Amino acid sequence: MMEILLLVLLAAGFIIIMWDSVTELAFLCRERLKRWSIGFREESKDQRQIKKSKGMLEGRLYDHICFLLQITLGMGTARSIRAFASASFILAGGTLFSLFGKVPLPLSAGAAICTGLMPYSLLRLRLQKLRVNSSREGEILITELLENYKIEYFNMQQAIEKTASTIEDAPNSKRLLLNLAKGLNTAEKDRIGNLLREFRLSINTSWGNILTTNMSFALTSGVEVTEALTDLADTIKQARRVNEFARRENNEAAMILKYLAPLTYLLTAAGGIKLFGITAEKFFYYQFETEAGLTWFTISIIIYAAGCLLNTCLSYAKLDL
Repeated sequence: MMEILLLVLLAAGFIIIMWDSVTELAFLCRERLKRWSIGFREESKDQRQIKKSKGMLEGRLYDHICFLLQITLGMGTARSIRAFASASFILAGGTLFSLFGKVPLPLSAGAAICTGLMPYSLLRLRLQKLRVNSSREGEILITELLENYKIEYFNMQQAIEKTASTIEDAPNSKRLLLNLAKGLNTAEKDRIGNLLREFRLSINTSWGNILTTNMSFALTSGVEVTEALTDLADTIKQARRVNEFARRENNEAAMILKYLAPLTYLLTAAGGIKLFGITAEKFFYYQFETEAGLTWFTISIIIYAAGCLLNTCLSYAKLDL
């Protein structure tokens, strides 16, 4: 204990003596980290040119991952995609290496594929949650946008900017509008279509498609869309009433899947140790160091993870027309 205290005092004295150098080093490290992290959010011209020169299949996959990262995490650069691919391959390789020779090869390969797809699955789940939350904010979003569109004398770009800065009760829509407004301020005219496409796919509802189409008409052609937005707002109000009337919350299946299944496994292990005289060492040996035990444990984990992902996807219902 005394040795630890002396070491702490020594480190504190060193930091006090070298305080100016320590603060300068911390500032340099923070600036270096900030410049490094910018590469995950901003793409250089050379990187955009490399992306354009990719093949059709590779380019589509690249664009798809880029879209997922941009919408869910705000990162869509080549560096972020390389980090995503590295994480996927590391998870898959680590799983394959840890199970190779211990379980049948098809099962170890399947487990490696499932683990490698986990980052992609998590991004898809986050995208689904964002879409669902955004879909439930449609009435607020369109009402606010319509009011600002009238105030700004039917200037859609200024209406989007003002709505993004003033809307309060719709955090997901606020984030989407902020990204759209930022892109419209810096993008060329031929990029407006891509920005609106990202906005439309972020919501992925019928009313989102209608809203994006009206935005496109107003931004590119100067067409007044007041009546169309008014009708759309009224339709969403009616859809919300129908959705609230028909909605029935039933969480028993989700509770059984998420909590009862792992609890059952733990109770099985505890019962085997408590009632049948199996020691903890024997249980872990037969479960994780024998081929049969590890095989069935791996299968159970894959089925459980797949069930949780499927249940999560199905439990989020979007508010649509």
